[in-house]
Amino acid sequence: MKKKVSYKIAKCLCGGIKIKVKGKIGKVINCHCSQCRKTHGNYAAYTYCLEENVTFISKKTLKWYHSSKVGKRGFCSRCGASMFFKLLKSKELDIAAGMFTNPTTMKTVSNIFTKDKLDYYDLDLRLPSFERDSK
Repeated sequence: MKKKVSYKIAKCLCGGIKIKVKGKIGKVINCHCSQCRKTHGNYAAYTYCLEENVTFISKKTLKWYHSSKVGKRGFCSRCGASMFFKLLKSKELDIAAGMFTNPTTMKTVSNIFTKDKLDYYDLDLRLPSFERDSK
């Protein structure tokens, strides 16, 4: 008997970017770095998967911005949704967790780059927090 492959669907606000992710996706990590805050208007909640497990159903409005020497960010040129972060030498793709449809089965597991956190919100003290990346 063949094992059933599960898929998760994610899309931007206007639907110009729509993906199907095969298999398991990672847990959610809240990033408080200044780049995520500037890109999302707040801290960013990202999950991740192997890039090879992502199939684009639609990417006609996808644009990439090289936000640093080591990474780039994918966004929708029509609705402005910030959807992806990609370390250039990584095989993983980070996907904004809010782009998925329910049920996500995801769980938030930590906060990273908390040294860049702004003062108008509090961290969930039940989650591990790291001043930089958790790696």
